[in-house]
Amino acid sequence: MKKEFQRISTLIHRWFKDPEKKRIKWSEIYLAVAGKMHRLLVEGRRTRSAARRLHQDLPITALGQMKLEPGDIVYTPSSESTYYAGHMGIIGLDGKVYHVHPYGPVFADSMDWYITRFYEGDRFIVFRSRLNQAGVKAAEWVQEHYKQVKYYRLQTNLHSIERNYCSKFVYQAYQFTSGLDLWSRKFAKLNLGYIYPFRIERSPELEVLGTFYK
Repeated sequence: MKKEFQRISTLIHRWFKDPEKKRIKWSEIYLAVAGKMHRLLVEGRRTRSAARRLHQDLPITALGQMKLEPGDIVYTPSSESTYYAGHMGIIGLDGKVYHVHPYGPVFADSMDWYITRFYEGDRFIVFRSRLNQAGVKAAEWVQEHYKQVKYYRLQTNLHSIERNYCSKFVYQAYQFTSGLDLWSRKFAKLNLGYIYPFRIERSPELEVLGTFYK
């Protein structure tokens, strides 16, 4: 840290000392300061956060051994493999992970295959509905309707099954069967909006069963 601030100080000193002979552009000072602040505030926080997660999360092998129930939700937060948007799937009656995907538009994967779609270092958070039997109803709906998904689209119509995306599909499974609103937003009553994965992650209707890292 001391060396970085010395470098910044030197650049500023040179700029004022001899502006005609060797003028230092403000961009150099900006980049030096911005680089230091990024390393101090962003990279440092990411490193500390990753260390805490590694200590708290279970290895991905534990997820493969976990007894999941129909309707359980598997969520992966923002990462490179999720195109920095997050991704989620829902467990069907057959134990497979049903998820709407840009390359699908929808897949029914075994848990082992589903995990291979993500990169090393990704996290997986498993949620379960607090309402009894809601998960089973959602899983049943998923298996009956997943083939109706024809296009991966970020569409605002929350009733459209044909044009869908991962978190909207999970939202529909619970909303259309048990009336559970995993979005918890007033705009949901208008049947319009975007169901971001992190919104479902924060739903009070769900409980966390476990967190895992790959």
